[in-house]
Order: sequence, then C-alpha cells, then structure tokens
Amino acid sequence: MKKIILEYRFTNHQKITFLLYLGAPFLIKIFFLLRNNMHLNMKDYLILLLCVICYAFLISIAFLKRGFLKKNSNLYKGSFFLGKLFFKTRIDISEKSRIVVLKFRKSQKFAWFSDAKPDLAFEYNSFEINLLNARHTKREPILDLKKKENVEPLTKFLTSNFGLKFEKYNPNFK
Repeated sequence: MKKIILEYRFTNHQKITFLLYLGAPFLIKIFFLLRNNMHLNMKDYLILLLCVICYAFLISIAFLKRGFLKKNSNLYKGSFFLGKLFFKTRIDISEKSRIVVLKFRKSQKFAWFSDAKPDLAFEYNSFEINLLNARHTKREPILDLKKKENVEPLTKFLTSNFGLKFEKYNPNFK
C-alpha cells in the first residue's frame, strides 16, 4: 500500500469556524462539568467523557490532510489524520489515461466581516489535478491543491504507480 499525503483539507479560517461553531456545545458542557468538579456523579463523568471524545473527534476532522492511496492497483483519494487513513474514496481510472494540472485564480470569502470591508475575501492560486481521456474531451477533477510545491510529487506518484501520462491540456473535439 503506497500513499502520498499532501496538504490540509481545510484552511485555518475554516478550522477555527468549525471548531468554534460545532464544538461550542461540547466545550460549554465540559466547562460547566469541570467547574462543579467536587459534585460530579457517575452520570456526569460519563457525559464529560462523551463530550471530550466528541470534541477530540471534531479536532481530528478539522486537521485532516488530503492525499492519495494505492491499494491493489486501485487509486483512492484519502483523508489522513496523523499519517493514518481516516476514510477513502475510490477513483475510477479505467477510462482515463492522462493527467493534467490546471491553474485557477480563486477567492474564498470569510465568515466574519466588518462595516469597513463587508466583502473580505482571501485570494489564492489553485492547482486542479484532472484525469483526462486520450482526446482530452472528458475531464474529471480529482483534487484541488493550494500549494504549487505539492503538484510535482503528486504527478510523479500518479504517473509512476498507475501508468498515467502527464500532458499539457489540449482538447481535440474533431
């Protein structure tokens, strides 16, 4: 089983939003239970343990990294936490023989805004990894990377392990 782990699934802004909004009920319950630590009974300890486990699960989801996995000559897109596979999705490459990287300029709006900058957004370059057929007429995006330095190791992994050819995007509709 070969794998390549590339970059975080979520941005820092998304991680903070995820952990604060979804984790707030668990954090509040943990805080109130620990504030009354002298008067906890068995039920309270069980609730405290459950809240800690749920918040730890949210942390593990927030800090997932994306990557690819080769298992029995099949390609999987995986999510990893601390180098361990969390979950995977199979990618069908039977009809695709080429790989291409397309660069896009994207922006992501922030959840919080002020009167001074109501449309505050973060702009970045995106490197979309695509599987193509031989004529480049069918394109299937498989991953979107934010760091250019992750593109070359990924293309080497895909070309060496799956026999895909790295090409420049040039569709032939004739």
